[in-house]
Amino acid sequence: MTGRAALPLLLAAAALAGCSLDYAAVQADERIADTIPDTVAIEVTHKVHEKGKLALEFEAGRTETWGAQKKMVLERVRVVQYGEDSSPATSGEARRVVDHTDTENAEVSGSVRVRSESEKAGLDAPALSWESKPKRLTAPAGAVVRITKDDGSSISGTGFSGDFRTREVSFSGPVEGSYVWSGDEQDGE
Repeated sequence: MTGRAALPLLLAAAALAGCSLDYAAVQADERIADTIPDTVAIEVTHKVHEKGKLALEFEAGRTETWGAQKKMVLERVRVVQYGEDSSPATSGEARRVVDHTDTENAEVSGSVRVRSESEKAGLDAPALSWESKPKRLTAPAGAVVRITKDDGSSISGTGFSGDFRTREVSFSGPVEGSYVWSGDEQDGE
């Protein structure tokens, strides 16, 4: 073998000798993947139609999907659910929503506001959690939740829980408020 032919072989051998499988880099990439969303969308509007009518519309300033973690994170959120007559039935807004796509549970935070046209009432809270299966809305233990009705009635307190199956709300902490009686109401209504 001549010196000229040996040089490429020596370079190849030196290069191979310097190679190693760096599993730490692969593991680091996996850890980084847990901190980077699969997709990011800015200024999103999503509309859901049922039976040819607009049923739900939501807007988000930023949306992140996290497939492996089975969640979606939305920032600056507005939601409107429409009734059978196509008018807004329920609306809400919050700074942040973390939606768990596998359970349909969610944590909502940052100036949370919800309005129900059929109840002619609204709810304000710093944060709420939604549990899909029992259809329950709760607030953190010390968070003050305020419910106001169009007739002027209002109640606020801590330890809020709302059961959407029975349409009942409760507070386990201190509560204050006022009730406006119209005189039209009868017992049991």
